[in-house]
Amino acid sequence: MTARKFSVLETGSPRYVLARKKAISKSVYMGIALAHVTEGQIEWACSSYDGNEFETHEDVFCVDSATPKASHLEKLNDTIIKTVRDYANSHNYRIQAVCIGCDEATAKVVAEHPELKDPIRSMCTRFWFDIDAAPCIYTLRGVSLTEEAASAARKVYDWFTPQFPGSIPRIAVDPDTNEVLVDMDGHCHMVDLKHFEDTTDKPTWDKLLQLSEECKQRKLKILFFNSTPQGGGVALMRHATIRLMRLLGVDCRWFVAKPNPDVFVITKRKFHNVFQGVTADEQYRLKQEDKDLWIEWCEQNFDNYWGKGKDVVESADVIIMDDPQVSAIIPRIRELNPQARIVYRSHIEIRADLASVPGSMQHDLWDFLWSGFISKTDMFISHPVAGFIPPRVPHTRVALMPAATDELDGLNKKMSAADIEYYRRVFNRAAEDQGSPGITGDRPYVIQIARFDPAKGIPDVIEAYRAFREQLTNKGIEDDQQPQLVLCGHGSIDDPDGTVVYEQVLQLLGQPEYREYARDICVARLPASDQLLCAVLRGSFCALQLSHREGFEVKVTESLSKYKPVIAYRSGGIPLQIEDGKTGILVERGNTKGVADALTRLYTDTAYYQDFVNELRTKEQDSKRQQYFTPFQSVNWLYLATELAYKGNDEAVAKNQPAGEVDGTYMGDGQIRQWNAEYVRSFWQK
Repeated sequence: MTARKFSVLETGSPRYVLARKKAISKSVYMGIALAHVTEGQIEWACSSYDGNEFETHEDVFCVDSATPKASHLEKLNDTIIKTVRDYANSHNYRIQAVCIGCDEATAKVVAEHPELKDPIRSMCTRFWFDIDAAPCIYTLRGVSLTEEAASAARKVYDWFTPQFPGSIPRIAVDPDTNEVLVDMDGHCHMVDLKHFEDTTDKPTWDKLLQLSEECKQRKLKILFFNSTPQGGGVALMRHATIRLMRLLGVDCRWFVAKPNPDVFVITKRKFHNVFQGVTADEQYRLKQEDKDLWIEWCEQNFDNYWGKGKDVVESADVIIMDDPQVSAIIPRIRELNPQARIVYRSHIEIRADLASVPGSMQHDLWDFLWSGFISKTDMFISHPVAGFIPPRVPHTRVALMPAATDELDGLNKKMSAADIEYYRRVFNRAAEDQGSPGITGDRPYVIQIARFDPAKGIPDVIEAYRAFREQLTNKGIEDDQQPQLVLCGHGSIDDPDGTVVYEQVLQLLGQPEYREYARDICVARLPASDQLLCAVLRGSFCALQLSHREGFEVKVTESLSKYKPVIAYRSGGIPLQIEDGKTGILVERGNTKGVADALTRLYTDTAYYQDFVNELRTKEQDSKRQQYFTPFQSVNWLYLATELAYKGNDEAVAKNQPAGEVDGTYMGDGQIRQWNAEYVRSFWQK
């Protein structure tokens, strides 16, 4: 009997079924144009654009008065959302971003009736939360409504990166000042203040409003400086902070340096890695030519973008320097604006024990940075680990603050099952392009999300997974019933180690002891899509964080907030984030067998696993996590700004700063002692 041959496109064929499982919905970008007409109608049109062609739709929405009311627009929102959703579903399209706009005449009507602004902004937030499309607002011009809709679609298309599935916005930087133009220079409107309020406890929210009002009344200007606008926890925090500050009406801006790959080799390998103690190789000791190149780069950035006549530093009241990458501008700031108060925010684990040893690389590096630059700041903000505070920092100038993440951005917002499935397919496409297996839809998986960095313990993750799989096999569990492992993360332009470590991981998987498991280990360097990371984390069984050195890992916070128990090493600030045996499991650094044992029990003991999930869902845990989210962190920054700034307060001081020495020796090994340095929160909560 002749075997039947299937057409590639024939329904039911093996290739068809496989293609359907891997297919990714076509990405389109939507423009929506509104126009108010005097006959008691609102005309609207939408246009989708995929980079090649448009599809348009026009309609009329009747209102019962010559001037539209907020209630009319709310009903129109429902109509537009339903129309767009039905259109996307019927065409198997994925709407990545939406531009909502109107002509100048309609914009004038809205300006004359401020109550109409809220429903327009509400339409934007509904697109973000309901359809997972990044929304923005523009004023449009065109000879017809459909032309305006098409113009809006092109406009939003230009702001995104359509060559990769997923709503990945281009990060814009002002060419004159290198200011990061967060959320498409304010045109993107994903959330309102009420969304932040709904996720924040009332005392914190009230304090946020009080401090933001004081900042506005005193006209305080707050600046952040760091090296890169995208990639890594600092950039993520700053995007969220600026977004909330803008909604509050606070003058808060963020500036980055012009990239220089030669300098980034110095700041990553000879600053960051040395401070964390992940390298003892003398080739990474800072040399004079390194110092000269780094200082020249910092000073050129200052002179070209932020110096005299740029109306940046000279008009600032409080300046926050994030980590040491651009700290050589601190003397220039002092010279140009002596009244400005400068805060140094240390995000990484600085091995204070090594920095205290004369002649060590850490000691010489810290001596260079402290004596010439960082000592000229007014405050030193550290993660809440005494062992991260290097020598020579006056403890009267130290305050503690953990890292934060944002509940409402693409990394953390709630997602539908359809969204998670879409991003799983996007992940698999990225993994396949890199020669790695993808996530199998019907199998659980363990995940570690982290940069490909020597401090993140990725070889330990692979070894722990091997031991875990071996234990499951010994228990008689079939291979196809055993979890996969996912290793993924974003890159960063100031991190030259990413490619090196990624290649080392691939080589490790080729070793004989790991070869049989390599087909179930998904390794992918992912583009900067926050929702992609959010979805793969939400789809996981549990999370790992086996960093050997760590400041304060926001990925732990993000995992716990998604009710995923975390197995982690007792490294850096991680033990402060996890309640051992309640929200996760802490293991001694390097104990991969302990990690495997923990994974095995979580996977095979359903009741044990569920206890963790139930605990993570409690109101008590939700309240504890508040301090790790954007509104709480913003209260910290606004408190510091109002206490430190001279403007409107000639006697400004950092009130209630601890007077004693930091009395603690917690070195990130889980041994926590008391010290006199206090959390910033302890001041304003009093």
